[in-house]
Amino acid sequence: MANPEVIPPTDRPERRRSRRATPLGGAGDPLELLLSHLQGLVRVDAAVFLVVDSERTRIEPAAQWFASAAIHEAIEPALRRPYDREVPGLVEVALERGRPLLLPRIEDWEAAPTLVAQFERHAGSEDTARLWEIFRGASVIACPVRTPIGHSLGVLVVASADPERPLRKRDLRLIEVLSALAALALERSQLLAAEAARGRQEMLLKRASEGMSGSLESEEVYARVVEHAVRLTRADHGLLSRLMPGSSRLIAAASSGRASEVSMEAGVLGEVARTRAACLRDNTMHAPVALGPRLFGVLSVARDEGPAFDEEVLDLLQRLARIAAASIANALDFERERRIARALTRGFVPESLPETPQYDLGLLYEPADSKPTGGDLYGVWSLPSGQVALLVGDVAGKGVETAALSAMARFFIEARSWDCDRPGTVLAQANTMLASRLPADTFVTAFFALLSPDCVHYANAGHLPPVVLRADQRVEQAGCQDLPLGIEESSSYEDCRIEFAPGDLMVGFTDGLVEARRAGELFGDKRLQEAIAKASGTAPDLDSLVRMLYEDVHRWAGGLSDDAVALAVRRRAS
Repeated sequence: MANPEVIPPTDRPERRRSRRATPLGGAGDPLELLLSHLQGLVRVDAAVFLVVDSERTRIEPAAQWFASAAIHEAIEPALRRPYDREVPGLVEVALERGRPLLLPRIEDWEAAPTLVAQFERHAGSEDTARLWEIFRGASVIACPVRTPIGHSLGVLVVASADPERPLRKRDLRLIEVLSALAALALERSQLLAAEAARGRQEMLLKRASEGMSGSLESEEVYARVVEHAVRLTRADHGLLSRLMPGSSRLIAAASSGRASEVSMEAGVLGEVARTRAACLRDNTMHAPVALGPRLFGVLSVARDEGPAFDEEVLDLLQRLARIAAASIANALDFERERRIARALTRGFVPESLPETPQYDLGLLYEPADSKPTGGDLYGVWSLPSGQVALLVGDVAGKGVETAALSAMARFFIEARSWDCDRPGTVLAQANTMLASRLPADTFVTAFFALLSPDCVHYANAGHLPPVVLRADQRVEQAGCQDLPLGIEESSSYEDCRIEFAPGDLMVGFTDGLVEARRAGELFGDKRLQEAIAKASGTAPDLDSLVRMLYEDVHRWAGGLSDDAVALAVRRRAS
């Protein structure tokens, strides 16, 4: 039998770490340090820490050192492979026996043919021939790496390819000591990796919570739920199935990846929804999205390949589903409240504005882009006297309750205006009724006016004064102002008058326009006056004018966070 070719150590030995994450999350520097010590204590040509996952399905190198690039290239194909019980190698034999192997000459080992077969099975014939040519005469130690309580983590394999310096029993004792140190290093690495994984999971859950709660639009929340579910569980696909209101039917609300790849058997989803119990099936998981008695749907994720989901990842999905349920509940409740508030507020808008021979009218109401609405107060109506009444105001607060209070205030003011031609008296009587009905921390601002042929009679209960743009482009304000409604039961309101010449324009508005913000800066009175002047010169009618005014403010602010009302009146040319 020919002696093996001995490849002498080069001046620059190869030290390699695993280029893939190990089941333990990577051993890090402690194992590299142990390999460095090993080189100084024992003359070897190769040393590898091979770790095995807890299910003993996969072998991966955690740290490795080779005396030359040629040795590394020869042995590399055999380092990463499945754990093979049918055709066991050094790692399998050492772990199954539970004690170190000392092989003075590997080709003389009784299991050498099985070892060669195992190499061929996983590395191929060509790589096996090259590896065997180098190591057939080598001496090898394979020492299990176990924790103090006996849990196997892997195997430390060292080899000397030089028959003149074989590994001996004294080397075995040293390798056993290094294996024990390696076990401590690996166990510590495992704990650190687990802690890092938990930290990452908590960070992702926190980001998911912030991301999902950052919107009150249900469709956007659905999309964010799936996005965060896929990221948190490292899935390839995600799907949120929404429970249709008033039924047991589930429909797709949002998806990521190829949603059809997610195992969506109706029976599985229906069972998860019915029992509210999560389901784990290898590469697919489902979790109910529920908050208290409210069930919103089922959150599902799937992987194409890679490790199957486990109970730990399922727990993460369930935690995310609970957070998602709270965000979805907030969004749906907000949208319901907004629909009611907008319905109440839009009820003020007449199908068509009253006709008057002396004046043109224009009215606009636009709800906020995202926040709850309902506080703005406005209206235009004809009176038995033939006059036309104008109202612009605001109720402090937002939401359904405020919209209801706004409707109540509008009703009181309109009711009192039918048999009274003095705006101040109308507001005073409405104030008396509101003062005993409004919550203690709520008040109403209102600008109320009656149109006469050549003037406007008005009273102002604490509302923003309308802008008056004269035909000659002079800008004025309707300056009279008294206390808001509902503060004092016996408040009185001054009757005021604005003379109107042909071409004169008045625009009443709510604070959604003048208090629009961009980078903390208010749109303000001056910009509003300039916008009114600009629109008055180009708008074909007053409906267009108030629309242009709104769009100017909206464009400047990049969106409005409050309702906006604009009511324009202009005296026609004689």
